[in-house]
Amino acid sequence: MRCSGWSSPATWACSGAAAAAALVLAAPAGAHVSIAPKAVAVGAEVDLLFSVPNADDAAGVVRVTIGIPPDFDLDDAEAKEGWTQSRTGQAVTWAGGRIPQHQFARFAIRGTAPSRSETVLFNVLVGSRGGETTTYRIPIEVKKGASNDVGARSLGKAALIVAVAAAALALGAGFLALYVWLRPPPP
Repeated sequence: MRCSGWSSPATWACSGAAAAAALVLAAPAGAHVSIAPKAVAVGAEVDLLFSVPNADDAAGVVRVTIGIPPDFDLDDAEAKEGWTQSRTGQAVTWAGGRIPQHQFARFAIRGTAPSRSETVLFNVLVGSRGGETTTYRIPIEVKKGASNDVGARSLGKAALIVAVAAAALALGAGFLALYVWLRPPPP
């Protein structure tokens, strides 16, 4: 919608109408499939997690394809038990599994975010056993100053810290038990 060259109130109304139209068009896309995190740092290595529900298909969802934006560098994708995976260029497809009605599954990819601030769109195609495919356009914000430590990598680091702390406590308890066992009895 072209809004330039108009008076201020008309430009404001035109811009508002364009924003409302964009919101209406984007609402169905984000209404079912979600992504985490919703924002990543410029140039960061990230793990993205797509949650794909099956709201009402009794036969089940049997195919999920994630189309990767050209400026997002795809490294690899999650292997899911019960699903076969194929990669064609900037798209990863999981097939052969099944998401039952009223349940969801998560599909993960790993890669490097674009080198500039922007909004990138992932196309997620969800296929039913009946051959129907629904396409969702899922945005993610690429920002300067956003945390570089996002997604499953953060969870892995946190798990490692907890494991090291637990090992240190167990080692300390072992030394204490050894001390109590080896110390001479009181006279």
